[in-house]
Amino acid sequence: MPRRPFALTLFIASSCLATTTSAVDFKSQVFPILNQKCAECHSVAKDKIKGKFAIDRIDDMKKHVKAGEPTKSTLVYTVTLPDDDEEVMPPKGKNRLTPAEVTLLKSWIQEGANFEAGAAPTAAPATPAPGGVLSWTNTEGKAIQASFEGMQGADVVLKTADGTRHAFPLSKLSPESQAQAKKLAGQ
Repeated sequence: MPRRPFALTLFIASSCLATTTSAVDFKSQVFPILNQKCAECHSVAKDKIKGKFAIDRIDDMKKHVKAGEPTKSTLVYTVTLPDDDEEVMPPKGKNRLTPAEVTLLKSWIQEGANFEAGAAPTAAPATPAPGGVLSWTNTEGKAIQASFEGMQGADVVLKTADGTRHAFPLSKLSPESQAQAKKLAGQ
């Protein structure tokens, strides 16, 4: 498989994905991010409900998400505040959402914030099986949606919506995407 520069490959993959009509899925794409970044303090399953808000209570989520309007959603507002703001979530020093994760969250809200597409969230979402579409971010913060095809040496092999396979050096992925690849590869 020929190697392309990561930024060029991401651009090509992003262009291909921009033409698809697939919606962002709450259960498989959005909830795993919220579970990883917010559940420590905001989860019924973990018996931590700070600020009377839990990510695994749909009614709570609906209070903080204005379907079709990410800029009017308090969930987006609090995760995009500067690090030094008192209201920023997760708080300073905690595991903040990456720019790609914020973009995915905004896309989901812009598309109508459908909780039903993948089903209601569960306290511990299953790890997507190989072939499931996930968000992948490089070290520069650029993201694509692609399925995990496996590892090829030190490369992560991903397949975009158009069926094209791309090999990315593991070291060029964000720490979150590296961990995701290792987990899916069983490492």
